[in-house]
Amino acid sequence: MFLKTVAFILLAFLVQRAWKLSLGFGTSNVGYINRPGPCRNVAPIETGSEDIAVTSNGLAFISSGMQLSDMCSSAVDARFSQFVGRIYVFDFQNSKQDAVEVSLPKELQYNFSPHGIDLLEDSETGEILLFVVNHRKIGEFVEILSYQPESRSLSMVRSVTHELFTSLNDVLAIDRNSFLASNDAYFRSCWRILEPLLGLRWCNFIYFDGTVGQSIIENGHDFNSVALSRNGKQVYLTRPSEMKLEIYNRSKGTETLKLHQSINVGMAVDNVFSDQSTGDLWLGSHPSLALLTKHLSDIDLRAPSQVIRIQPLGPQNDPFNTYKLFSPFGDDGELVSGSSSAVHFKDKLLIGTVAHKVAYCEVQS
Repeated sequence: MFLKTVAFILLAFLVQRAWKLSLGFGTSNVGYINRPGPCRNVAPIETGSEDIAVTSNGLAFISSGMQLSDMCSSAVDARFSQFVGRIYVFDFQNSKQDAVEVSLPKELQYNFSPHGIDLLEDSETGEILLFVVNHRKIGEFVEILSYQPESRSLSMVRSVTHELFTSLNDVLAIDRNSFLASNDAYFRSCWRILEPLLGLRWCNFIYFDGTVGQSIIENGHDFNSVALSRNGKQVYLTRPSEMKLEIYNRSKGTETLKLHQSINVGMAVDNVFSDQSTGDLWLGSHPSLALLTKHLSDIDLRAPSQVIRIQPLGPQNDPFNTYKLFSPFGDDGELVSGSSSAVHFKDKLLIGTVAHKVAYCEVQS
């Protein structure tokens, strides 16, 4: 009788978890075409544009070629193992031009699988520092790189790894030595599949101060992309399977975070971009995680894409106390499949993907 009771409780738990996850998986959401204006693909990117960071003058740095096969090769298309990690730069102010591949430092030329990306600009020297999550074969790293515009190349500033880096997803630069980083799982292997199914809360959020790393949020799950508000007082964190964006109040210096607000977006939100001009949030989103999963197991199968914009309407000290949700872009997977990021610059939009192309759109009012 005891074993039957335990089995029943376990079955009920798994059914409850499967039902909750199915809501985020959006199995019936096939994707609808919606355009903010003329859109086109940007050459030569073909193997993903997972995350994008933008300078104040419109240079967009794009991470491409993430090798998901190092995470769980049996669950993804074998072609991922042939992807080559790259950084591209696209100039919003010369938007008719293609994206250009940036030369990597020799330390990364054969050891680069980029994921989340952020940047810092030095207002005095003009130096651009890139912070890039890199899934090396030997572990998880954050690469800090200096961009040389004349040669369109990157030089190594510092490479950071830590025992707390288990399955990094994104990075948020604080200064040239310190950053925040999110772990989206405890395992980097196929075991990670069990984490959401069993409701394991083994993710954490890390602050690295230049010397020491520490967990500042623990016992979480599904921690994904991170961005900073334009006044620097709040941190945004996406939770794809929960279909929500979380807003944390930030204590500058100690970098402690306290949950302030949670916004239900209604679909799986991936990377978040904070528009420093307007305060709007732009999110690459997945209408169907089920179709995204199929796409990643066979790249030829398309997954729908959608971009969400969250417009703050609240007071300056609590901007998202009131807000509106917009969907300026949608696609059935033909133009871009599996949208993971969206960045906005002066009525222009760049949309990245996990393993497909990148799209550029004019945003017409």
